[in-house]
Amino acid sequence: MSESAQQIYSTTVTDTDVRLTPAADAKMAELTASADVELAGIRLFVTGGGCSGMAYGMTYAEVVSEYDSTLEGEGYKMVIDAVALNYLAGCEIDYSQGSFKFKNVFQTVGGSGMCGGCGGGGF
Repeated sequence: MSESAQQIYSTTVTDTDVRLTPAADAKMAELTASADVELAGIRLFVTGGGCSGMAYGMTYAEVVSEYDSTLEGEGYKMVIDAVALNYLAGCEIDYSQGSFKFKNVFQTVGGSGMCGGCGGGGF
């Protein structure tokens, strides 16, 4: 990464970017500990999805690129690319009833992050 890019792009995710509730924090550590492959972390990603605009998800990350930012917790590392981080900025991730919930998404780009009822955006 060029020196000028390093000056404007932080590779560390802060609490103002993405926050995890204690339940999500514990589940991230559990997922990392139970992985049966060597991994660099858990990648958060954003894809186009339904009428609400974007869908948020996670997968195991095998590598961390120079354009990724990371959030390290006790027993885990989250990996988020620059584009996804723009859509996730300001969100809170919770874990309840067997799934992760992304709250306050779309904060920086407008919108509610809520599904309009088509059934395509539930977490």
